[in-house]
Amino acid sequence: MRTSILTTCLALVAGVSASLSSGTTSAQEQSDSDFFPFIAIGEPLEVCSSMAWQRCNETDWIDTDAMRSDRYVNLSSAYVERLLDDKNWTPMRRDVRDDLREALDLLHQRMKQDVISERVFLEEFTRRATRYMYDQLSEREWNMIIDYLEMRVPDDVSYGVNLAATKDDVQPELLRHVVSQARKVTAGETPHVLVLTAGQRDSLDKVNYYLQSFAAAGADASWLPLDAAVLAARGADACEELDAYRETVMDSYRRDIVHADLHLRQLAFCEAGDAVDAVRNADAIYIADGSPDLLRPLFVTQLNEPNSFAIGIAERVAEEQLVVAAAGAAVNVMTSKAMISAGTSREALKDGAHSARMPGYGCGKDDTCPRGLNENSTTYHPLGGAGLFRWATLDNQVGEEGRHGRLLRVAATNRVPMAVGIDASTALLVNLKSGDFKVVGERGVFFALGAQQNERAVAASFHYLMAGATGTLSGNELTNVELADSAKVVQEDPTTNFLDGRGMYDALRLLCNERESIEVKQEQFVLTLLGGEGVTTQKAGAECQVMNARIGMQYAPSKSF
Repeated sequence: MRTSILTTCLALVAGVSASLSSGTTSAQEQSDSDFFPFIAIGEPLEVCSSMAWQRCNETDWIDTDAMRSDRYVNLSSAYVERLLDDKNWTPMRRDVRDDLREALDLLHQRMKQDVISERVFLEEFTRRATRYMYDQLSEREWNMIIDYLEMRVPDDVSYGVNLAATKDDVQPELLRHVVSQARKVTAGETPHVLVLTAGQRDSLDKVNYYLQSFAAAGADASWLPLDAAVLAARGADACEELDAYRETVMDSYRRDIVHADLHLRQLAFCEAGDAVDAVRNADAIYIADGSPDLLRPLFVTQLNEPNSFAIGIAERVAEEQLVVAAAGAAVNVMTSKAMISAGTSREALKDGAHSARMPGYGCGKDDTCPRGLNENSTTYHPLGGAGLFRWATLDNQVGEEGRHGRLLRVAATNRVPMAVGIDASTALLVNLKSGDFKVVGERGVFFALGAQQNERAVAASFHYLMAGATGTLSGNELTNVELADSAKVVQEDPTTNFLDGRGMYDALRLLCNERESIEVKQEQFVLTLLGGEGVTTQKAGAECQVMNARIGMQYAPSKSF
């Protein structure tokens, strides 16, 4: 097996690290010891904006003439006929295409106008008369419909962002953590944050949202126009066909028309841009939520070796001149261990984990699932991702989506000694040199150690630390742990749903009430938590923090529940 990506990167920058320890003063030493150049945010950063007014306490500030407040689709025949062209529909799906024609015609007649907002389109399309059509479509097909019907974004409007009006104060707080760590690199000056949106199927859509979000948090932000389509077009020396590569590589359509200005900027980057130079001029890089399978090729060659972009990032991190922040599924890509790309705990426990490309949602409808997999199958890449985080396999939104099962299954399958799952509204801040970390935000981080498995079960010892906790990642263990004294109370009703909800953490509370074992059943699955001798517990914000407890999850179809 090839040397891991992280090992290669660290070998390349070892000399840089050594010179720092004996030469010039680092940014960390200049500011303070509270420097964490790696930030893993457990969910996408979503703050109050003109395109997401539901996240705002008040909306009077939104100027609909100057700010982009919705996407608009056009139901006229000129748009619809391009969508229905044979090239977009395989022979096996043309009956669905013909049904779609009737559904769009019915909706057009009902609306009595060509142009409507995407929100209204979705609401009307999922009503009784056309709901049958919506249910036949895969996610890929639905995205294609929106792409072909979407109208061009006007050049004179942009996202409006208002951090102060955001309902959830945790999201702006996490955003500011990225900026404050980057400011330590600049010794207090305004930091330059480089934004990478390449994990998004439409990598152009939220560019201005992220730029304005970081500007609102006190940073100077710019976009790195690198994505999988750019890589493919460059590789074929065919940047002039960039939009065609977006179709084949990223399943996105007509982006050159919808986002004309951003397309031209990305086209110029494809022809002459240098991602390594961009990193050299940045104080932080923010990697937005998106598909791990779209992000991984940006850091890794086809021979599974680090490319110049990954090496450039590793060098800057080793020099303590760059902060790397990743959010949502982009967190998974930062590991040097097995990289989780998709799947549910339910399927992981039933069917194991698969080294394969991730299936798309609804892939069974249009027959695009990888062989032997379904839309919920757990998939991973055994050789890891970007390689910055050397201690563990990573996963995101673990508590809210009940992803403990898939995290343990991938760790056990690949014999990864440690696996780390970050909850939503939470971030794990890590010093990559010392291993020191702290948990910030609202919820917690799950650390699983020594995961093992059989065909229908997984088990591990684990720690669960709430926001406010600190410690050190040392080898395959945590040391110097200080549990949080308090935390924000999670405002959600208790549940026993541990397969795709926060039932594991609700059950965990019983360990803080002197219970030594808990068993929870859901469908044909069993969750077992074991405390007792050697286990440390401490409450924080009505949640239960633990050290050295044990977890088991089993698929038990023969049992009667």
